[in-house]
Amino acid sequence: MNIERIQLKGQLAEAKSKFKQLDTEAAGLIILIRSLLNPFEDDNSKIDIEKVTVQTARLQNIVFELRSLKNKIENLEEYFG
Repeated sequence: MNIERIQLKGQLAEAKSKFKQLDTEAAGLIILIRSLLNPFEDDNSKIDIEKVTVQTARLQNIVFELRSLKNKIENLEEYFG
C-alpha cells in the first residue's frame, strides 16, 4: 500500500471521528436550545435571548462543518470504493 492511500485512510478516519463528535455536540445544543425556548413559558419576556443567540450561532457553525465533513467523507469513501 502506498503512502498516499495510507494518508487518505487516516484523513477518512479523522473526518469520521470529527463528524461523530460534532454530531453529538449538535444534538446537545438542540436540546439546550429547546429548553431555553420553553414553549410552556407564559411570559416570553423571560426568554434569555442572548443565550439562545449564542447557542444557535454555534449550532449553525457546527451544521456547516458537518456538511463539509459529510462531503469529504463521501468523496474519500468513493475513492476507496
